[in-house]
Amino acid sequence: MSPISKDVAAIYEKFIPPKQQWNPVDTALYNPTTFFTNYKKVQELLFPAIKYSFTHHYKNNTLYNSLCKSNDITPERIKTQEDILKIPLVPDTFFKDYPDDKNFLKWLSTIYTGEIPKLKLQSPRPSHDEVIEAMNKLKVNIMFTSGTSGKFSFIPRDATSWSRLNYNAIHSVVELMNYDYNDTVLLLIPDPRQTNLTIACLFGIAFELYNPKNINIALEKTKITTQFLRMQQAQAIGIREKIKAKALAQLGPIVQKKSDKRMIQIMQQKQKEGKKLNIAGPPFWLNRILERMETEGITLKLENSQVLTGGGWKAEEDKRSPENAFREKVEKILGIPQHQYHDVYAMSECSSVFLSCEGHYKHIPPLIYPLVLDDDLQPLDYEETGRFAFIDPLPVSYPGFIITGDQVKIYPHCPVCEHEGPVLDIEVTRMPGVEGRGCAAVMADLMKQEE
Repeated sequence: MSPISKDVAAIYEKFIPPKQQWNPVDTALYNPTTFFTNYKKVQELLFPAIKYSFTHHYKNNTLYNSLCKSNDITPERIKTQEDILKIPLVPDTFFKDYPDDKNFLKWLSTIYTGEIPKLKLQSPRPSHDEVIEAMNKLKVNIMFTSGTSGKFSFIPRDATSWSRLNYNAIHSVVELMNYDYNDTVLLLIPDPRQTNLTIACLFGIAFELYNPKNINIALEKTKITTQFLRMQQAQAIGIREKIKAKALAQLGPIVQKKSDKRMIQIMQQKQKEGKKLNIAGPPFWLNRILERMETEGITLKLENSQVLTGGGWKAEEDKRSPENAFREKVEKILGIPQHQYHDVYAMSECSSVFLSCEGHYKHIPPLIYPLVLDDDLQPLDYEETGRFAFIDPLPVSYPGFIITGDQVKIYPHCPVCEHEGPVLDIEVTRMPGVEGRGCAAVMADLMKQEE
């Protein structure tokens, strides 16, 4: 772990509210100075935070309140840490169950905890992107996924929820990686200042961690909207979008090639200067650059640099390789040692990132209560494989009690490094046949009742 420097202390300070305003969630998040060398002490603060968060969503989220009542669960029944397992969980597919544009805002207000901000919208039937932009102006981030399955996920984060996510993620980077504020950074993503796309937002936290002058973005000034992604994925609606989609299909490879060559040139320049480089982005993007370098016979020796991947292979799933094989490829072409390769497991619905250490196991931050469930949604023990679920007390604007569609195994401690706390196994995969199982159908019924 890097020592806490003045730079790091200043970064943390930006996100910490005045102590007199703290509630149990703030105490659990902001009181510890470290997460992975003080894990048990942080966890002692977790139960009060979870109970406070559950009570907040029970009282202020009509839909979640209905789910709790259908399970006969109230805040009074959550008395001890053992009662945490009684808290009703929401399937991650629920955040994809939105209607068409004209009813999108109504759906959003139903899943939002509390009263959704009043928006100034020009259209009586605003599009997803118009709602997202209007919410951005009110400091509510509607984070959305890339929608490769045909449906986006939309997660509403108010300013407090977004600030907590940033603070939580920054701790993982500072404690688990070789961190220096003045490092040069390559972000293999669209410009995070121009989009609410989840992967761009999460990697965009680099602007809080590093000197902005040293950050290089692969697709600068590129605005990625839900409409843009629909067109890119051949899901265009109407003749106007179809014309734009055709132009995008022709221009895309040209822009991509130009961007990749610029990233390679920066890497070559940093090798000449002997400077450390942090390369961050989804593995499919980095893989495309590596393949271009391999074709052109370019290899580098960036032995002091680091790689941070995350977000999966998305539309290029056919090119996926096991993480150990991909690490070898990175080492062969970029000269970056495998212990300096990190991967992150992150979800739109979670306020934490699960960053891997030098041993490649993904560390679960102490403010997350992790669960592995069997086919009947019952908890499994450590080192048993099942569906991942978690209880996240940090979000204010939506309940962070989530069942995912991911298949994981959790170890009680890292088999390689000395950082404290449980870890996810190196490989995280999708559960077969997860859509519509468990409480997803219940949530759909409750949504109909609310409408």
